[in-house]
Amino acid sequence: MASLLSSSTSRIVWKWKSNTQPWSNVEPDTWEQYSDIENYMIENAYKKNESQVQLDHFWIDFNNQIQIKIDNPNKKRPIKREIMHRSNNDIREQRFTMEQPKLDYKSLNMTDPFRSFVQNSGCRLLSDDKINDEWIEKAAHGIETEGAKLGKMLEAQCIANELRNMKHKSKNEILECCVGLYTAESFLYKLINKVMREADMCKGMLLRVEDREYGKTLGPYCGLLEKYIHDSPKQQDITVYRCATLTNEMIHDYKENIGRLAWWDSFSSTTKNKNKAFEFGGNCLFVIYIPRGSNFSGVDISSLSEYPGEEEILLQPAIRMSIKKVEYDLNINKHIINLELSSC
Repeated sequence: MASLLSSSTSRIVWKWKSNTQPWSNVEPDTWEQYSDIENYMIENAYKKNESQVQLDHFWIDFNNQIQIKIDNPNKKRPIKREIMHRSNNDIREQRFTMEQPKLDYKSLNMTDPFRSFVQNSGCRLLSDDKINDEWIEKAAHGIETEGAKLGKMLEAQCIANELRNMKHKSKNEILECCVGLYTAESFLYKLINKVMREADMCKGMLLRVEDREYGKTLGPYCGLLEKYIHDSPKQQDITVYRCATLTNEMIHDYKENIGRLAWWDSFSSTTKNKNKAFEFGGNCLFVIYIPRGSNFSGVDISSLSEYPGEEEILLQPAIRMSIKKVEYDLNINKHIINLELSSC
């Protein structure tokens, strides 16, 4: 997917005019980018010289350079195609400031929704021999199922077809494709982590029917993504960063539990770029140290990302960290929460 949209120095971006009155010249033009997957769908059709392409909620008319709302064809907006130079400033703040779970019974006790997810998908632990065409199809079909529920069927089909293109490919190619799709701006990574954070657990079991269903649909893809982390060289003796907006109660909970171990259930995006992390929104900055010899790990996925400037270190799901220190930094107006990955 990345090869169609980008090179080492530039990337192709499609935008739609987001002004309240898109055809008026009274106010300065404002433009919004399509999601990475929509961008790919549009550019793919454009390169094939098609006259239009359908997204989940819009038609893109290339001849007239407009976006047309499917359920109200009278609503139209200008679109444009840009070739943008790559920059180390191409960083999605939201990816590193998404909602962080509060400290509760689940996060302070050994619960592992990820394993339950994979178990509900039909495999206790994904081994090399399980990475085959059948498993790829399960992952692709599950993504389509969840995308349809969100009204993003076409976007989901695009992601699923990228996976299906990996059939008969090597294990490394398959896993790298999964990581690339995870780094793309789409519903996929947001849904996976929301579901994992909110899963209702007891004694290692998913309690709610909907969580078990998510395990069946998203588990196969999550298993592939975790397999990449498991098999890749680990980041060690490194500090990474992530921001969040926490309530006063949540901050108090971290202070009250200094010295204890806490579990983060979902995949967690962090960055090596300390200076950029300071600029992110939110009222809290997590400073996470990954020591040598830690059994929990993170891997550098920047080389597989559409946004290498993010310098992303992806932490595995169900990661256990020791709460070291919580203090307020007047210089950056944030609470600093120091964590360290557990060595056992």
